[in-house]
Amino acid sequence: MTEKTFPTWSPMEADALTIAVQFPAPLMALAEGQVPALILRGAYPATDCAALMDRFEERGYFDNDTVGGRESQLSGGPYLDLGTSLGRVGANRDEFFAHAERTHDLFPRLFEGLTDPVALIYRNLSTLSPGKTVKTAETADGRRYGPAIFRIYQNEEGHRAHYDSVRRRAKTDIEVARFTHQFAGILCVKKGSVGGESTIYRAKGEGAVEQAVDDGEFETYAEQNTIPRARVELNAGDLYFFYTENIHEVPKAIRSETRVVLAVFIGMSPEDEEIFVWS
Repeated sequence: MTEKTFPTWSPMEADALTIAVQFPAPLMALAEGQVPALILRGAYPATDCAALMDRFEERGYFDNDTVGGRESQLSGGPYLDLGTSLGRVGANRDEFFAHAERTHDLFPRLFEGLTDPVALIYRNLSTLSPGKTVKTAETADGRRYGPAIFRIYQNEEGHRAHYDSVRRRAKTDIEVARFTHQFAGILCVKKGSVGGESTIYRAKGEGAVEQAVDDGEFETYAEQNTIPRARVELNAGDLYFFYTENIHEVPKAIRSETRVVLAVFIGMSPEDEEIFVWS
């Protein structure tokens, strides 16, 4: 049987400035499907990645007994979050913003003496967004969302095929739902051992595609419709940006290993001068 081939759809790998020269509006190049991802290899020092891992270990951030602690800022489940997750703790607005402020207080202490990885993500995003102001999402009265989040995978867990869009999924009128497009930035802190690379499909989560995802049949749908796909493999220190409204999936981590990433969501509208970042 002849193996099915798929149309070529390849990420662009370069530094942020080079990408901004290649694409006048890099984020729109992602939203329009010109490229599946923008990959910045070695954007963050690998030595600082190792130092962060040492600090996580020293402070017990991989110990499930610390989950939910006020100081640790950890939330649990199949994977651990170090930081403030809108999806996990956003139901109660007052508790969410109090949690976010603790994260804003924790991160500078966690990064002391190292390159600030959150600032690095924001700085590269600014280079990829000429003419716009990149800032942590906030309310009209100045309450801040979480700036970024470490996601720690310890078990045989990843993310099945899905898409992310607060604009489409939000049940209430929240600040980050105002933007037309949603993206993500992912910085690899520890690669771990995985069953394959993360995959992005050139298919937005709508119509028949969304139905296939909801039915748990997207893999079959993608094969039948020869949907272009791109695989992204990261090493420690690599950073990439992609359009989260495209279907994407993350392979399961092997139980004996730990995979750690620092992630942000990004809201952008072409006509809006601000870009909001949150976790």
